[in-house]
Amino acid sequence: MSDNFEGEKPAGQDHSGAVVEPASMRGRRGAPFSLILVTLVIAVGALVLGGYQFLSPEPSVQSEAPRQDSSEQVDDELDDLFGGPVNLKELIDKVQASTVTIFCNDSQGSGWVVDLGLSDEVTDQSDIALDQEFPYEVITNHHVIEDCVDTPRKVEAQAGTEVFDAYLFSWDKKNDLALVAISQSVPPLEVSNKPQPGWWAMAVGTPYGLEGSVSVGNVMNTDGDEVISTTPLNSGNSGGPLVNTYGEVIGTNTYVYVGDDAQDWNVAVGVPALCRKLLDCSDHATFSWD
Repeated sequence: MSDNFEGEKPAGQDHSGAVVEPASMRGRRGAPFSLILVTLVIAVGALVLGGYQFLSPEPSVQSEAPRQDSSEQVDDELDDLFGGPVNLKELIDKVQASTVTIFCNDSQGSGWVVDLGLSDEVTDQSDIALDQEFPYEVITNHHVIEDCVDTPRKVEAQAGTEVFDAYLFSWDKKNDLALVAISQSVPPLEVSNKPQPGWWAMAVGTPYGLEGSVSVGNVMNTDGDEVISTTPLNSGNSGGPLVNTYGEVIGTNTYVYVGDDAQDWNVAVGVPALCRKLLDCSDHATFSWD
């Protein structure tokens, strides 16, 4: 009997004595070796490719977050001004360091330091000499220094135990403002944009001789150059700064409106009033609220 046959062969032994199973039975128990080998190659290849794809995925394309234009950034900053500062202690320290107590004879008030830079328009030799002797500027109220108008060197400025040499440089009685020059360097404050109703606000000054006192409220509204706030003011706060949540000066604390129906009407003279007479603001665009 030939070994080359087609079809099934009954189970039993071939002429060599080896056990022979029918093809149908082999198909049920296992595939031929070549088929198994091919199957393994395909499976391993798929596993390798799949593993490679898993371990080394194609770099994903990340879309960039849309950038805010300048107007959106400004809106965000304005929104922040309605809430209190992120670090109140840090803000208080900053503003206190730039606030001084002003004395004129028996009058006592407050003042805040501003950096006006050097003016090229000063040509009078006496004014140049004064600028060199007193190169730093403090804003206060006219009613705080009015008794020293005829004796400008009698004005004194003080911070803590340090007394500064001072000079009453100029004043504006109508807007109740004055510029006092001092010899010692004190960190200046920046000025604010026009405030909006609801802005957080803080006053720093020396009410009743208590230097560095702090009171907090919010801007109620503006009326011309005046800023009306709920921030409590008392005698001695005059001339001190009213600042926003960034420590920028909104105005100079000036008076409290007292009336039968008025409540918490505390008034600061807004920054633009400095430009009416006291200062030449041609080089200080930020002083304008236009």
